[in-house]
Amino acid sequence: MGGLGAPEIILIIVAFGSLGSMIIFPVWGYNAGAKRTIGAVPGLFLGLFLNFIGIIIVYCTPKIADKNFFNFPPQSSADELQKFKQLFDSGAITESEYNAQKNRILNSGYKGQY
Repeated sequence: MGGLGAPEIILIIVAFGSLGSMIIFPVWGYNAGAKRTIGAVPGLFLGLFLNFIGIIIVYCTPKIADKNFFNFPPQSSADELQKFKQLFDSGAITESEYNAQKNRILNSGYKGQY
C-alpha cells in the first residue's frame, strides 16, 4: 500500500502552489516595480508578502515615464502673470515689457506646461 492517496496529492499541490507563488509573484513584482516609481525592491517585497494583492498595488503606482524628472511645478497663466508682475515691481523689466508678456499670456490662451 505505498501509493499516493488524496491527502498526499493535495499536500503536493499545495506545496508546489505555494512554491510557485514564492517565486512567480516576487519576480513579477520586481520586474513591474522597476518600471514604476515604487522601485524594484519594494515591488519584490510586495509580491513576496502580499502575492497577487501586492502586484495590484505595484501596478497602481505611476510609471517612471510619467514622473516629472525636473520637479518643475505646473504653472498656470496666473502663475506666469504673477511672476512677470513681481519682475515689473522689482524693476527688472519695464512696464512695456510687462504689458507685452501679459498680453501674450492672456491673448494666446496660454495654459502653462499642460
